Amino acid sequence: MTIGEVPVADPVAGRVRVVAERCGTCDFRPRGKGGLAPGQLARLVAECLADEGHLVCHETGAGRGGGPGAVCAGFAAHPGAYRSLALRVAAAGRILLQDPAPAADDVPTTGACP
Repeated sequence: MTIGEVPVADPVAGRVRVVAERCGTCDFRPRGKGGLAPGQLARLVAECLADEGHLVCHETGAGRGGGPGAVCAGFAAHPGAYRSLALRVAAAGRILLQDPAPAADDVPTTGACP
């Protein structure tokens, strides 16, 4: 997860990208598979909310294969997420939902994709 380092706004559409549902490795899932140390997620959330920030889904952004950067669906569902400026903009009707990247178990092993 990244704290606001990856752009989540679509300048052409004038909207904020938010992942539509938690990805398969989301740290906000029970027994999250994102690889965060114990307590790290709580610290990241507290830091974000203190600065009106947001968490970027770790499966999105350049080089991640999950499309452009988007606000993490797990973070967007957090009870304190209303303090995020990006999510307040999205709540004002400026949201662009993005499909989550498939979990490693869901990625096809054959096909045209390299």
